[in-house]
Amino acid sequence: MISFVVTEQAIDSFKNEWELEEGQYVRIYAKYVGGGSDAFTIGINASATPVDPALVQSIGGYHFFVVEKTDAWILQDELLQIDCNENGIFSNKISY
Repeated sequence: MISFVVTEQAIDSFKNEWELEEGQYVRIYAKYVGGGSDAFTIGINASATPVDPALVQSIGGYHFFVVEKTDAWILQDELLQIDCNENGIFSNKISY
């Protein structure tokens, strides 16, 4: 199962800092960051259009999607929380 939540603080940042238009798509994807046991992290991109998304959720006026079904493994059996603090947008994976 793939699931994610987006906090109000993150929605505000997408609107005010990222200057996204309402109805815009936000891509969530597996991002390679280096070797070792934790070589992948979550990437977030606001300039992509879904082709074959594994999941699309409308939250706060935006359409968040997990990029192609081939990247769905990175969120399998985990809850992704997209949040924002003084340093900007970040994500946390929470195992079930």
